[in-house]
Amino acid sequence: MQYQTIPYRTGEIVVLADLHFDTYRRFSLVPSDVWGLQDMVWNADALILAGDLTNGPADRWAQVFQYLSEFIPPGRIYAFPGNHDYYSGHLSDDPALAKVTDDAGAHFVQKQALLHGDTRILCCTLWTDFNLSGAQSIAMRDADLLMADYDRIGAPLPYGIPASEVPIMRRDRRLKPRETLRVHLDHRAWLEEKLADQHPCGDQGRTVIVTHHGPHRAVAGYIDALSAAFHSDMSDLIVRHRPDAWFFGHSHRRLRAKVLGTDIRNVSVGYAGELIDESISYLREACLWKS
Repeated sequence: MQYQTIPYRTGEIVVLADLHFDTYRRFSLVPSDVWGLQDMVWNADALILAGDLTNGPADRWAQVFQYLSEFIPPGRIYAFPGNHDYYSGHLSDDPALAKVTDDAGAHFVQKQALLHGDTRILCCTLWTDFNLSGAQSIAMRDADLLMADYDRIGAPLPYGIPASEVPIMRRDRRLKPRETLRVHLDHRAWLEEKLADQHPCGDQGRTVIVTHHGPHRAVAGYIDALSAAFHSDMSDLIVRHRPDAWFFGHSHRRLRAKVLGTDIRNVSVGYAGELIDESISYLREACLWKS
């Protein structure tokens, strides 16, 4: 198994999701000032961004990397997309996001395994299986009707064919839940495969998973009609592989729970003004991993 090694300096990694940088710019704010994260980011060996850096399209990521370069060299930034990063684009936009990331000198880590000290870190968006409450078809219908994802993201385009050569009707077709379900199944299979591999540090090695979407009911909060579009029940994977920690975002609900020894942490920054009454200390504690 191939790992991308994060150079070891301080032993600290910061994981954040849902930066939503464009919403802060709208109010002439920056998230680092609101949440007091400058010192942590400055000292970190790596900053992992677990999706929703902006409301797409892909080229907006350049603004985020430019802003973050005030606190951390781009070479220490590792990013993968959330659902919002595909807005005004297509579900197949990972190559465009990867190019913007590479051009900034940062690292695109969709379905990538990282190694830092004794910790392997597995990164992917994940999406969901819509089956959190056992009513998959109903959850998919509700998501299609109610979620902006299925209005603002285009269906995946054929691989390797420039968008300009795809018929306009195909380019304009909106995303459907069945298509994000396919991505979920692919990402879930990737996680299963990597978790089954021998840890490069042997039995003493630790494992961290970082996804955009949530992995368990224990951190979902109040269950409503759209909860299954934000979280899956990954209990079977947790039971078999017992990862040490699982960081995620997407829901903007700052909840943390231990499930069979796995420390599951929501690390959402959230929209400007949305979580202003939340304690700064929760995010500062939850977003830090020490290898």
